[in-house]
Amino acid sequence: MVEAAIWFWIPLILVPIGIWLAVSGKAKNLGKILSVTGFILVLISSWTVPSSDSTAAGHLLLSIMAPSLLLAYGIHGMIFGGNVPVGKLDNTARWSGALAVIISIVIFCLMHWYSLTPLWRNGEVNPYWIVFWPTFLLFSTSLCSVASFALITFGDDRFSESIKLASLSVVMTGVALAAIVFDGYLTTAEEFRDYLWLAAADIIGTVVGIMMAIGAFAIVIWTYEKSLPPPKNSLPPSDEEIKHVVELAASHIGGEEE
Repeated sequence: MVEAAIWFWIPLILVPIGIWLAVSGKAKNLGKILSVTGFILVLISSWTVPSSDSTAAGHLLLSIMAPSLLLAYGIHGMIFGGNVPVGKLDNTARWSGALAVIISIVIFCLMHWYSLTPLWRNGEVNPYWIVFWPTFLLFSTSLCSVASFALITFGDDRFSESIKLASLSVVMTGVALAAIVFDGYLTTAEEFRDYLWLAAADIIGTVVGIMMAIGAFAIVIWTYEKSLPPPKNSLPPSDEEIKHVVELAASHIGGEEE
């Protein structure tokens, strides 16, 4: 337990603390060092403290880091290589970004249906992988479909981007359906279906919780505003205040030099 605290939990705590220090500007360099060091220690925790079950999370992060970074690069290129007013990249960034997204999705599929499946200890599948994979597919499908609908509903001249997001949503849906029907390299379709339902429950619960939190906050603000007395009318300006304003206006409106 002491080794797990030193090599996993304390470094994990240092990551948000370092990010907060870097963002707040109070100790930017120290914050970057703390967050990067903590993140690296979390990634290698499966070697530094292999006896702890918690290190499976660090092992999964290390396993999916490459396709995740490739996916982030692709999304960045596809967004800022298009018609954006700020931070626009070269037009080729859209094509390279689309290629990076496709390659990252292919790698994730190979991690499910081929020998790239993250193995933790004794040749067993990382327990967090079967949780991450259906959640990733379901969240990606939902996010792309909602974003596509939002673009075509509220955006102007965004039909092309909406079609691309809808196409990506269809692709992710196809991958999820394939995982439901066909067994993976080391996981069965039945296991995937079970965790897919759990992922759906997690996402729905998160959305409902956020909506309830926003609703409760709005009710509190509305109740507080309603309890306040109506604002009183301010008194008319006195002669001294009017004289002072006139003097200020006269001192700034000369017109001789203009």
